[in-house]
Amino acid sequence: MNSTLMKQLTIWGASFLLLAVLAACSRSESIPSQELEENREQTISYTTQSGEQVEIPAQSQRVIYLGSTLEDLLAMDIPVVGANLVHATGSYTEGRLEGIEDVGNPGDLEAIAALQPDLILNGYTEDADRNTAFAKIAPTIPFNSALPFKERVRELGTIFDKKDEAEKWITKFDAKSELMWDKLQLEDGETATIFLQLGKKLYVMGNRSLGVVLYQERGFAIPPAIQQNIIAKDQTFIEVSEELLPEYAGDHLFVLVLGNDESQAESDRMMQSPLWQTLPAVQNGNVYTTSAEWNTDNLLALEQLLDELPKWMNR
Repeated sequence: MNSTLMKQLTIWGASFLLLAVLAACSRSESIPSQELEENREQTISYTTQSGEQVEIPAQSQRVIYLGSTLEDLLAMDIPVVGANLVHATGSYTEGRLEGIEDVGNPGDLEAIAALQPDLILNGYTEDADRNTAFAKIAPTIPFNSALPFKERVRELGTIFDKKDEAEKWITKFDAKSELMWDKLQLEDGETATIFLQLGKKLYVMGNRSLGVVLYQERGFAIPPAIQQNIIAKDQTFIEVSEELLPEYAGDHLFVLVLGNDESQAESDRMMQSPLWQTLPAVQNGNVYTTSAEWNTDNLLALEQLLDELPKWMNR
């Protein structure tokens, strides 16, 4: 065999080997996308709050969430690729937002489409036009983020095939709550009030947000004025004037202050006022001031709140 033919065979052999390697790599790289496509093709039928039937992925891998309780999904390890991060500012989200793109508020269509989601949860349930626009990008579920937190956990469990995980979360939360109340050792009938300072406005909270923990069965009793004027009227909160402080103030006062100069200055002024000083909770040293970021019942916050509450009360 002459040298020219030998060189040609060598080149052909090397070329064939290289093509074989490239083909193998190509097959290897195509597997994840193929599996992703198969996951998208496997669907289940989901009934929305309005009774509409929506076909959604059986195993969602690229979720867009728009609303105020992104932390619910993070607590349940749901694969979120995009969200309106304007609401996810609490300290309890630290280290949990990596890999999640901010798609704006209430959600930019181009930014959402670019992420190629396989499911969109829209917490702005009354925005029918946007639901229709989102549905052209991916299956869309109007999601009620105002549901009580245990209902939200179970709803997410249904949507993402995590029913067992949802029940385990609730069981763990209830058990940890019991341990916390054992530690706090409240007297029967001890009441508590949640005041929220937002700028110059002062609000009294009901049994939502922080109230879902404080007013648990083994927790604080609800002051009569809060029961009559907020909870009985199916309100989440009401604005109050300082003159009404004695009417709403319980044995313990939790003062939540928004993190800006105006809110802090107004809160400081109120707590230095003569009327504030007359409140029994103030005279007994039962006032706990903290950030308004805890005015929520998202799952990440609730998990950490059971540790934070005893610290606030120095117990």
